[in-house]
Amino acid sequence: MIARVLGPLRVTVNGTSVVPTAVKARKLMAMLVLNRGRVVQRATIERELWDLDAPRSASTGIQNCVMWIRKGIGCAQQSGAGRAARQTLITEPTGYRLEVPGDQFDVVRHQRLVAEAAAAEARADLTEASALLNAALNLWRDAPLADVPAGPVLRAHVRRLEEDRKAVLAQRLGLDLRLHRYAEVVGELHALVALDPYDEVLHEYLMLALYLSGRRNDALTAYQQARTALSDGVGLEPSHRLRGLQKRILAGDETPAAVLQGWSGLVPEPVRA
Repeated sequence: MIARVLGPLRVTVNGTSVVPTAVKARKLMAMLVLNRGRVVQRATIERELWDLDAPRSASTGIQNCVMWIRKGIGCAQQSGAGRAARQTLITEPTGYRLEVPGDQFDVVRHQRLVAEAAAAEARADLTEASALLNAALNLWRDAPLADVPAGPVLRAHVRRLEEDRKAVLAQRLGLDLRLHRYAEVVGELHALVALDPYDEVLHEYLMLALYLSGRRNDALTAYQQARTALSDGVGLEPSHRLRGLQKRILAGDETPAAVLQGWSGLVPEPVRA
């Protein structure tokens, strides 16, 4: 079984999709994949499928969803279909558990790459660390579970995955700045700031990338754009960090290298899997 959640839900067995078309069964499949190897409690399933309005027939509805998922898995198996399906989607006393090999689950691969990047950074191999984080980010095909209408439980999983991606991206951008790839990341940072105008870390990195590539005026313009976005959007002034960076650029009495070396907290702590 191959499972992908970093984008539209994709689950295949022997190359055949086993993702149900029915919405509730699809949501249950997503929950089972995200909790790979762990029991998903029936109460949790009810919350996702019906929120706080679970009908009296909820238990039967869940059993029907399980049956449809097992049927899809069984049809994709080459032999012993029924037994194999029950061994893949296991009934437990309090719920259901799906067995998905770790190396075939994109979230597990993502976590392993991030852990390897942290180890590479710890041994001062920043080039390798950046490449590994980039490989982890390349596993993302779209927003997590992009084709699954998430309820309260799945929404929490989606938020966590999105925050993980954001942290990994910030880490990789910080590494690229430390590797003096200033001009290479400017375009990417402009696009990211446009998508998330209230993220001060992205604004900070954009200012640094511009200034360190010799574009002092553009860096100061980027600060003004950040100030306007924060003021108009959420009614806040830039943080002390962002204002401090603007003052250092305005002063112009340090070389770009000194700004990079002396900027406290330029790069966040390595993301741990």
